[in-house]
Amino acid sequence: MSTVTLAEMYAKQGLHGRAREILRRLSAQGDGEARRRLAAMGDGAQPEIELLHRLLARIQQRRRGAR
Repeated sequence: MSTVTLAEMYAKQGLHGRAREILRRLSAQGDGEARRRLAAMGDGAQPEIELLHRLLARIQQRRRGAR
């Protein structure tokens, strides 16, 4: 069973991604406290990860075009 407390424990251990997963799931189920905690955690590395995915896709497209 996932709880806000479990998410906090993960966050304290540096497992922020796992904590966010739990908080997102709880938020989707209507848990207001989870929603507040998730907002307080911020986006984390997600914007950087999305940027890296876009850059990788561009590199792959260029490589295909060079062949």
